[in-house]
Formats: sequence, structure tokens, C-alpha cells
Amino acid sequence: MLKQPDRISIFNYCFALGVSEVFFLSSFYLSILDVSLFAFALPFSALFLMYSLYLFLQTHKSIKTLPDQDEKRREIHAFYHQSFGIFAIIFFTLLFVALAYIPLLDNGGHFYLLYCLPMALLCMIPSIVSYKGMKLFKLDTGRDLTKI
Repeated sequence: MLKQPDRISIFNYCFALGVSEVFFLSSFYLSILDVSLFAFALPFSALFLMYSLYLFLQTHKSIKTLPDQDEKRREIHAFYHQSFGIFAIIFFTLLFVALAYIPLLDNGGHFYLLYCLPMALLCMIPSIVSYKGMKLFKLDTGRDLTKI
């Protein structure tokens, strides 16, 4: 899938993120079936997750260099708002999975622990960048709500 450099959209990185989640969920399915191949799906999931983080940071860099940021304020704010939600959900999901698999270290839980904790910390980077972007490109409603 080709990245559209002129568009500010979450679809710039969502395809790679979706492929990452497919590998992650297939590793769960293989783990439930007690097939030892689940450990081979996790590195591919990590690879595509890191690639989606790279695409997010490239989109963020292109937003910072836009000449007409004030005209696209609403689109930029929506991008950061949606990105914050997506990466915060992924962060908490990976953190929960890492904590849930601690009692199952004998049955391959160490693979999930070694995968989920670093990937959860990597998902904190775009969450923080998105939160700062939402604060920077805050939408001005134009109404003074204190007079109501």
C-alpha cells in the first residue's frame, strides 16, 4: 500500500498496524492450540508494528513541515486524536497481555512477556507525540462557554 504524502490520515500507518495485529492474534490462536509455531508469528508482528510506528513518525514529520498548518488545523487535530486513541488502546492491550501471561511462563508465556513489554513501551512514543500534537493543534471553538 502506497503512502500518500499530501494527505494527513491514519491510513498512512494503519495497514501495517493491521498486519501486525493479524500476526499477533494468529500467535494467540496457535498458542491456544498448543502448537509451538506461535513463537514464529511474534517477530513478524513486532516488525510490522515497528514499521507502522515509523510511518506514523514520518507523517508527524510531514505535518511539522506543512506550510498551511492553520488551514488544516481540524484535519491535523483529528489525525493526532485518532492516533492517540489507537496507540493508547494497543499500549494497554499489550501491557495487559504481558501481565496476564506472567503465571504461564512455563507454557511459552516468556515469549509474550519478552514481546509485549517492549512493544508496549514503543507504543508509548506515538501516544505521547499524539498527545502533544493534540495540545499544539487545539481546536478553537470560537465560543466563550463561561458566559452561559
